[in-house]
Amino acid sequence: MIEMVVVLLLMTIIAATVLGRAITTSDIDLSSATDKIQNQIRYAQSQAMKRSDAVWGIQSDPDSRRYWMFRATDTVTEDAIIPGGDYAAGNTRITFDDLGADLNRFTLVFDRLGRPYKAQTNGVPNDPVVTENNPIVTVSKGATRPITVTPETGLIR
Repeated sequence: MIEMVVVLLLMTIIAATVLGRAITTSDIDLSSATDKIQNQIRYAQSQAMKRSDAVWGIQSDPDSRRYWMFRATDTVTEDAIIPGGDYAAGNTRITFDDLGADLNRFTLVFDRLGRPYKAQTNGVPNDPVVTENNPIVTVSKGATRPITVTPETGLIR
């Protein structure tokens, strides 16, 4: 009985050591950042479907290392606050450092039915997302992870 306990204890220690080395914090950070961006895109899509007076979207600018959510009507395009975003005081744009990863340059807009587009002009979505456009968003931190948006339905994966 003592031998079985010792063997199980040693196996547990070895398994914990191997598992601890197999998963790096970089993998976890990349996964976390990807999930965060996916959820924020879903939020913009839900806002577009709830509030049909405007199109909603998310945009990224790698040059300034920021991304943000916006609301566009026929007269104005304004930044909107993303719940759970890490904002500097008085700023509505989130830095890539706060995200913990980098993003490619993209604009993703949703109409009142939740359909995805890659651009908008005066609150009118144009350039619909098609299969060839995917992945729309690429999150990177050492490795890269794509985020695809299904045309017509707006399913985000």
